[in-house]
Amino acid sequence: MLLSSRSNPPKPLKFGTTKSDRYLSIKHLLPSTPIPSPSLPSILPRHGKKPPKLNSRKIVRSILWLSFLIGVYYLVSFGKRTSRQLAELTFLTSLGKTYEIIEASELPDYPTPLAVTDATGKHYWTISIPQNLPFPLPPTDYADICSQALEVGRHVVAKPSKPKPEHTATYYHEDASFIDVAEAQARNFLPPEPSSIAQHSSKDGPLPVCDRSLTYILDATDAGLGSALLGIWLSYSLAQREGRAFFIDDTHFPYGNYSTFFTSMPQPDPPCRLPPVSHRVPCPHQANHLVVSAATTPWVFGQAFHAHFSRREIFDLAHEGYEALFHLRPEDAAYALNRASKLRAAANDNGSDGDTDTDSDAAVENGLVGIHIRRGDRHPFSLAYSQNYIPPEQYMSTARRLVGQSPHWRFLVASDDADMYEHVDLGGARRAQEKISLASKKSLERMGHKGGEVHGGRGGRGALGWEGGFFKDVFWGLGLPEELKWETKKVGSPMPMKEKHRFGEKGADGREKRVHHHEAAHRGRNKVAAREAETLANENTKESVRQDGDVAQRDYRTDPTKEALQLRELLGRAYLLDLAMLAQSDKVVCGVSANACRILAVMLGWERAFEKKDWNNVDGGYEWRIMDY
Repeated sequence: MLLSSRSNPPKPLKFGTTKSDRYLSIKHLLPSTPIPSPSLPSILPRHGKKPPKLNSRKIVRSILWLSFLIGVYYLVSFGKRTSRQLAELTFLTSLGKTYEIIEASELPDYPTPLAVTDATGKHYWTISIPQNLPFPLPPTDYADICSQALEVGRHVVAKPSKPKPEHTATYYHEDASFIDVAEAQARNFLPPEPSSIAQHSSKDGPLPVCDRSLTYILDATDAGLGSALLGIWLSYSLAQREGRAFFIDDTHFPYGNYSTFFTSMPQPDPPCRLPPVSHRVPCPHQANHLVVSAATTPWVFGQAFHAHFSRREIFDLAHEGYEALFHLRPEDAAYALNRASKLRAAANDNGSDGDTDTDSDAAVENGLVGIHIRRGDRHPFSLAYSQNYIPPEQYMSTARRLVGQSPHWRFLVASDDADMYEHVDLGGARRAQEKISLASKKSLERMGHKGGEVHGGRGGRGALGWEGGFFKDVFWGLGLPEELKWETKKVGSPMPMKEKHRFGEKGADGREKRVHHHEAAHRGRNKVAAREAETLANENTKESVRQDGDVAQRDYRTDPTKEALQLRELLGRAYLLDLAMLAQSDKVVCGVSANACRILAVMLGWERAFEKKDWNNVDGGYEWRIMDY
């Protein structure tokens, strides 16, 4: 028996305060769930077995394999991207005439403006030209690049990372988001140049690459030679003003080599060489190495150019280029000088008539009046003659008004239409030059020659059959093989303008012939049969041309036949000789719608052409302009 000295010994704890509440014991701390069933697996390991240990060799081997696979993946991905660390590439892809901006991780295989994003999220754009493409590119590619550049530039500035600025239309606007090709390569946006190109093992050898350059491409965009001259002169003076080295590329010149007509190519000062092909771009103008051609005229010499430079400044640019580059081959230049001096001497002899006048009086009363008449596919600006041509008598009346009725003036006529030299309203006028003469087919038939042949030995006179003036389609068709002429007539050819109608044909008596229905139907069946036979013949010709190989894929505009090239060279030399002769005249009469008329004003100079009024336009009240854009 245990005794306690306490009056109130300790009692066990209870739940609650009433008597019915239970006392707290150890059982309340134990879980109330039943004991696990003996049939279930035990949580504890069985007696005598050890838990499995981790295999360190397998872990190391798995890590090594995983690292190897990751390394191979990165090597393949970097190889495809040619060491470029780009987050995004954006460019324009064309579907017919529709362009769509797309995003990709690979460079396109065609020339196009390219928007890029660096690792920090900043957006830029540049021009991507694959390094395997030859120079120069087709004219359509250069025009596409310039037409797409503005759209890609707007796409870049529209990114949310920077506000959209206001685009200005100034000619020398600097786009901060554009990076040049060299900088794009340095920043790994574009692939670097191959070492073989960078070393440049050509004849230029040790020459350094030009810091800035402008290359004018003589291409087949325009068949006329006048627009090419104006483009070259403007480009040369613009390059001099902007501190660029100037080059001329005549790879695809329809008239042959530049040196065929002029003494030498302009050389940069100080001497330097052109950069690789991918660095020479047509747009934007702020690019270090610019390419200009007739295809890019609307962007290089378009509205922004005319807004930045005044008419006098543009004229001076063209005149500076003329003085620097218009140097004809020696025999042609000597011929022009000798002929002009002989014509002036003859005019002075006629003006003296045995009298002993002073030299000053002879200079006033005698001289040369040059008249240029453009026909062909170039129509006047004047509304009254916009669908026709200005009458030759209007040229002659203007010339007579300038010099009066004095018989001591010589009138020189140059025209692309050989019939103008025999026109009754131009009586007394002489050919501006007779070294290379364009003769009408009627004249050649009278002389016993076939139309279209060139006669005369090397360096002698030649006669070229030409009728109606200069038409670009006729020019491109000079010297073409007969099978290609059939091909061009077959596809997309309109009906001849002078083809007689099936009904209402006039007979010898002038009365209208009535064709019966059965005759018309019979003729219709014959025409259908003839058309089917012609189609079959053309298909056979086409097949033979394809088997020939060379004819099927040859571009005869830029790679003409030998005969076609000879004819084109004669046309070009005749055109330049006409210009050289008319520019030595005291007065010039022409229509400003023709490029030759604009060139003659440039050759005379601003003072003679406009201040002394030696240049006279018969095509309405239109002012002189450098080119149409």
